[in-house]
Amino acid sequence: MRADRDFGFTDEQLMLRDAVRQFVRKEMPDAYARKCDREKIAPLAVFDKMAALGWLGVAIPEEYGGSGLGFVELGIIQEELSYGLLELAVLFYRATVHGAHSLLTYGSEAQRKKYLPLIAAGKFKSSMSLTEPNAGSDAAAVRTRAVRDGDHFVINGAKVFNSQVDLADRTVLVTRTDPDAPQHKGISLFFVDPKSPGVTIERLETLSFRAVGTNRVTYENVRVHQDDLLGEINGGWKQLMTNLNKERFSLAAQVTGAAQAAFDCALQYAKDRVQFGQPIAKFQVIQHKLADMQIAVHTSRLLTYDLARRLDAGVECRKEASIAKVHTTEAYFRVADEGMQILGGYSLTPDFPMERHYRDSRLMRIGGGASEVMRNSIAKDLGL
Repeated sequence: MRADRDFGFTDEQLMLRDAVRQFVRKEMPDAYARKCDREKIAPLAVFDKMAALGWLGVAIPEEYGGSGLGFVELGIIQEELSYGLLELAVLFYRATVHGAHSLLTYGSEAQRKKYLPLIAAGKFKSSMSLTEPNAGSDAAAVRTRAVRDGDHFVINGAKVFNSQVDLADRTVLVTRTDPDAPQHKGISLFFVDPKSPGVTIERLETLSFRAVGTNRVTYENVRVHQDDLLGEINGGWKQLMTNLNKERFSLAAQVTGAAQAAFDCALQYAKDRVQFGQPIAKFQVIQHKLADMQIAVHTSRLLTYDLARRLDAGVECRKEASIAKVHTTEAYFRVADEGMQILGGYSLTPDFPMERHYRDSRLMRIGGGASEVMRNSIAKDLGL
């Protein structure tokens, strides 16, 4: 059951929403989502079916094989995919934002012509390789080195929490090309084939995101051609910053869809579960929990599409992106936490999706910028 309204969507956007919603209901039912999570199976078959419908190219310009639409449409797709399985939306996001929008923002024309049609056709998967063992929230502290050697760069270093790199055709690899420059300088980005000689990928055991998973990656004398440099040499940090608002928006859309799914699960359970002679939804304490959960989901959706429209308008929205990321991820966690309470002991079993929501929601307050870092960013934008 879905209780959301159209949130100012056009007729075309509503048609897209309904199409994705029906697709998710058919291709990603809860039983399959649970199987992917428990058996660590990435839903690649569903991704391929989605790609065949043209949704991977929704925000790619028509000249590169896409539909030329915007962030509202990107948000609609991600929200609806996350309703079925959050990691399905992450597969979509890494292709359309880490891949396509990285190329659109700071890739060369040759790189765009080469890769964007493949992404639009769903024949190309991307990932981001930024975090290192000693560079998490302090992302500019990366130590992975890229040293020029003629027409190539030789890369050595280690990355961690590299989700989807084992499935990717290319990863946006953040390296240090000038070790003598200040921390936020001397950083360069490369579009690297993770199957290159010298790349070792090791899957990590994690509490959440077990279908697609995440990895530890080492680079040992990996040779990358200079044509795979993304943007200007030593200009990587500035380039990364240009995509942050888009990444935070994507995360907001994803957790809004997942929070809606968690809320709907709790609502239906409360209507069905009978204790003390009546459905527990008749008890005021449960009603108040559900009311607070609905408030959290509703405000998350408002913030998400307000941010989408700002991005489509091309206006500065760093503060709004940080606000959306903090609110939506924390709202998802609150919804999942209260959902666990409503379901009681059943919430701890895989028979209901709530325990997966609880695990996934905990990660989302960390990934893509921890809530504390987001609050620092908001404070900075307030002039503090």
